[in-house]
Amino acid sequence: MRIHRNHAGAIAALLVAFGAAPLSSCSTVKKITGQEKSAEEMKAAGPTVLNSRVEPGTIELTRDLKPRQPVEVLAEVKDFSGQVKDVRLRFVDVPIEVPMKNVAGSTWSAALPDNLVKKLAVGNQTTTYEANIYAKNDKGKVGVSKDPLKVAVKAPDLSKRAG
Repeated sequence: MRIHRNHAGAIAALLVAFGAAPLSSCSTVKKITGQEKSAEEMKAAGPTVLNSRVEPGTIELTRDLKPRQPVEVLAEVKDFSGQVKDVRLRFVDVPIEVPMKNVAGSTWSAALPDNLVKKLAVGNQTTTYEANIYAKNDKGKVGVSKDPLKVAVKAPDLSKRAG
């Protein structure tokens, strides 16, 4: 297909208007949140943590203060300057740290145990904690998730016991 010179600018404008960017020589990783890092920045920075998330989005607890479904934290960790050796989830205002395991390729995962989730629960409310993911490579370089991960725990009202 040939594109006439007069139409090339109009096509580029349409691509930008619909959220697509014209091809360029620099590769870029862009998260849905609008953050972006070029491949060169990732190479120089050591480990880069991308797309961190907790599943489910809100951890709902039963009356026994156990999660209704398994809780998993996931993140993609890329490193072009070394090999990722250690990835950990660290809560910001609470002294809790959970090691993560490499499950496939650049995907790392941590299952939050029931007893840990129970410690985070506050009766009859949803409490949101912030946590960061730290990744360390074989050269000692450390990368930290840019935005804190939100971990929300919804606990039931235990003052109303069924008779």
